[in-house]
Amino acid sequence: MTSEIRRIIDEQYAAARKILEENRDKVEAMAAALLEWETIDADQIEDIACGRPPRPPKERSGGTGGTGGTPSAPAAVTASAPAAPAAP
Repeated sequence: MTSEIRRIIDEQYAAARKILEENRDKVEAMAAALLEWETIDADQIEDIACGRPPRPPKERSGGTGGTGGTPSAPAAVTASAPAAPAAP
C-alpha cells in the first residue's frame, strides 16, 4: 500500500511540475503582478492565462463586506511568504 501511495504522489508531482514548466512565462507574469500590486483578481489572472499583460487592479470599496456595497472579486490571489516544507 505504501508503494501505491508513493507512486500516486510521484505521478502527480511530475504532472504538476510539467504544467508549471510549460507555463513558466505565466507563472512569472503572475509573480510580477503580485509583487507590484500584492493582490490580483480573476480578470488579471485571465489576462495572464491568455498571454496578455495584466490590467491594473480595480478600485476596491472601503467596506468590510457582507453588509451591502460592492462585493470583492470572487477569485483573488494575494502574495504571501512561502510555507515551510512539511516534514517527511
